[in-house]
Amino acid sequence: MLWLVAIWLTFHTTPRTIRTFSQWRHTRAETHQLELELQSLRQHEQYLQSELERARTDLGRESLARQRGWIRKGEEPLRLGR
Repeated sequence: MLWLVAIWLTFHTTPRTIRTFSQWRHTRAETHQLELELQSLRQHEQYLQSELERARTDLGRESLARQRGWIRKGEEPLRLGR
């Protein structure tokens, strides 16, 4: 009779165990992905903070403007090879 109880328990707990393990594995993978995304967002935030600090100085603003192709009044852009 005890062996019937053991067999019954095995058949009734195995699907739950498999489902629990599957959920754990999925949650673990999702957590890892979210941690990577959080790390990437923190690095991007640091980059943006450094750009903001750079833009607060006159030299930094001029450098950013020149990167965007802006020139001062009266300046001629340098043309190479023409």
